[in-house]
Amino acid sequence: MSFALAGCANGSGHQDSGQEDHGDVAMERVMIVGSAETPDPVLARVRELEARGLVKDVVVRESFPVQIELRAARAVIDELEAMPRKGGLR
Repeated sequence: MSFALAGCANGSGHQDSGQEDHGDVAMERVMIVGSAETPDPVLARVRELEARGLVKDVVVRESFPVQIELRAARAVIDELEAMPRKGGLR
């Protein structure tokens, strides 16, 4: 079973379950790891982007730091992944 789960995540620590096309922008589903800060700046940015309609289907998993599953364009995902974090996880 572990080999099946290992195939779901890529080396950067988030899951890709494919792309979805919404108009002219492809949306990807990924998992973003938050920061070990309170309040979490990564989660706050996700919420801002969600309010602007740039991030969809947000699911926040209660862990420390939080794990945030979402759909967004690659440029938005790259912005979130580039954010500095405390706690050493990505």
